[in-house]
Amino acid sequence: MSGVPLLPERIETERLVLRRWSLADADDVLAYAADPEWSRFLPVPKPYERRHAEEAVARWVLEDWSPHPIWAIEIAGRASGGINLRINHQHRNAEMGYALARRHWGRGYMTEAACAVIDAAFASLPDLARVQAGANARNTASIRVMDRLGMTCEGTIPHAPRGKDLASREAGVIYAVLREEWEEIRSRAPGGLADVV
Repeated sequence: MSGVPLLPERIETERLVLRRWSLADADDVLAYAADPEWSRFLPVPKPYERRHAEEAVARWVLEDWSPHPIWAIEIAGRASGGINLRINHQHRNAEMGYALARRHWGRGYMTEAACAVIDAAFASLPDLARVQAGANARNTASIRVMDRLGMTCEGTIPHAPRGKDLASREAGVIYAVLREEWEEIRSRAPGGLADVV
């Protein structure tokens, strides 16, 4: 989109590198995505095979960065998950999605990555007013990330994850943070979100 500000293609945090995907990342994606526990709440093929990893990475490489930036989360030199924003420039909002290899769960990596992406979104897109994220209501780990970010739970909704039959509808939760709320959260936690949450 011409004239629309873009988010950075590379973001570095204390422990992570968020960067554009490369076709060479397919092996790393297969290594974590073939884990059934990793994909429990995700609409991905099961069993997850090499062709699925190659097709997914190819899509991420080709994605239009303006409305849908997609970063690989690199830990110790390996792609270990991903984080993305679906930006609706007209309505001034963005929806964040994320997933991380199970071997890295419970170490605060996803909160660190999500914080960096929200920071970059509000800094790069002056008209952006809101960032939201959602999760299956049973996905307590994902909900914990949103809570630690200081996002507000806006409610529970029935939803059918992509690739699932409508009859398999489950409860989902929606969380969001407004620009002014994020500025307040960050002003209380200049060294990191762990300072306030």
